[in-house]
Amino acid sequence: FRLALDEEPDDPAALYGLGWTFHQAGEEGPSRDAFARLVKVHPDLPQGYRGLGSIFASEGNLPAARAQLEFALRAAPDDQAANQTLALVELGEGKASEALTRLDRVLAVHPERSELGQTRAVVLLRLERPEEALEAAAVAVEGASSPRSLTAARITWVDAALQSCDDRVDPDNCGATAPPVRAWLDAADHVLDQAEASGALREVTSDMRRQVRRRRAFVEDTCPPGSGQ
Repeated sequence: FRLALDEEPDDPAALYGLGWTFHQAGEEGPSRDAFARLVKVHPDLPQGYRGLGSIFASEGNLPAARAQLEFALRAAPDDQAANQTLALVELGEGKASEALTRLDRVLAVHPERSELGQTRAVVLLRLERPEEALEAAAVAVEGASSPRSLTAARITWVDAALQSCDDRVDPDNCGATAPPVRAWLDAADHVLDQAEASGALREVTSDMRRQVRRRRAFVEDTCPPGSGQ
């Protein structure tokens, strides 16, 4: 990106790429500088505002993030990344229903974007609709276009599967209720194996692995193998 900027200092793609690379590396000072320059030289494009919005969101400054993302959406109302980040900001503001409406609208324009589907699953979980979240996350896993988006979709699927297991085991009807929950937990373990093999989000997967073990222990205590047959 720096070589490209040596050739063309105002190249919007290179400025955005440089800013995003610094952002992903956690170097927010140079990231902010690149995005701010992008806004200055290309105020009609959404990328600079989108980048600044992402930085503010990562810092927990939701009002500033919203302001920048709204600037981005004035330039490009259907911008996928700006809408996705703004939906997460709305979720942080306690506006899950608004976030879901936003994501549904943008998914109608960009149905192929698995990142939007994964974020939609996160919002559905906040709305306590785990079975719908499970379906949305499964679609996101199938459509993931990068290792990063695949790992995020897999983790969200496990979260939805774990929440879908809650209160489903009936000790008076073990034969019908326990096997589906065991199958979900087996699938969750498999998905976590895949996520951990990618080397990403180990702290998150370790916590979820503990949740799987706790739920499995609850199932085995409530409905020991062979019960209800």
